[in-house]
Amino acid sequence: MHKALALYSGGLDSLLSVLIVKEQKVDVIALKFLTGFVSPLKEDDFNYAKQFDFEIREIDISEKFIEILKKPKHGYGKNLNPCIDCKILMLKEAKELMSAYKASFIITGEVISQRPMSQKKELLTVIEKESSLQGMILRPLSAKLFPPTKSEIEGVINRNLLYDISGRTRKPQIALAKKYGIEKVPQPAGGCLLTDPSFCKKVKDLMAHNELTLKNVELLKVGRHFRISEKCKAIVGRDEKENKLILSKYKGLFLYPSDLKGPVVLLSGDYSEKEIDITASICVYYSKRKNAEIVIKSETEEQRKIYDAILEEEVVKYRV
Repeated sequence: MHKALALYSGGLDSLLSVLIVKEQKVDVIALKFLTGFVSPLKEDDFNYAKQFDFEIREIDISEKFIEILKKPKHGYGKNLNPCIDCKILMLKEAKELMSAYKASFIITGEVISQRPMSQKKELLTVIEKESSLQGMILRPLSAKLFPPTKSEIEGVINRNLLYDISGRTRKPQIALAKKYGIEKVPQPAGGCLLTDPSFCKKVKDLMAHNELTLKNVELLKVGRHFRISEKCKAIVGRDEKENKLILSKYKGLFLYPSDLKGPVVLLSGDYSEKEIDITASICVYYSKRKNAEIVIKSETEEQRKIYDAILEEEVVKYRV
């Protein structure tokens, strides 16, 4: 049996592309590439894999992606999303895995003109060339709008059973979902945090201070962030769950109200008494009081001091 690797996003298009190819008696291994900015595989994904009998795996490319994010060859999208470079990286990684999985071609769920940056026909051609996969990438949903691929020419794939979908309409995909008996239709793949303007603002802050690492990116997903000084940041827990997470998972200086009625704040980087005082006053502000006794706890010592809340206009100055 012939094998193919599929770039799997978790959206409907990538799932349909897997099913279209499987229907032609090709064994498909679906690969979810983790960049550090997208969600890992979910329960629904494993359910689809079980229901439709295909393999599904996660591949961590986050370290390589971070380096690309710093200076993408093809630039960014509307926010901080380097979509073209990201797709090239994923395809290159998939290409490296082809021999291990004994796969002869690669599948993607791309649809021409569905997305303005990375799914224009001319850009898809560039992506294919730069990933050194000319003629090896099958896009089942838009295949008839491209020249035949190697798998079609060699008779592995019947081109007549592929599609010519283009644009942003979802009607053809919804109809296909019904055909294949997909009861819980996945949403269009998205969820990359680099398309979120507020999250991108925090990433840009890391980049501006030469602090863009995977560890720091993970921290961005927790709490409210404040740049107290050039080399010092504070992260304020937004609820009880985040407070517990900050205390249990991270290292640094912790600040919180002595009566525990308010946020846990993590202070990291280089700081002095000045930065600690500012952070403590932010902690009081988010505990919704005019003043409070704040615990300041390091690995080796603990002290308590009463602080006044920072003024609202000052909060904005430090907020990332």
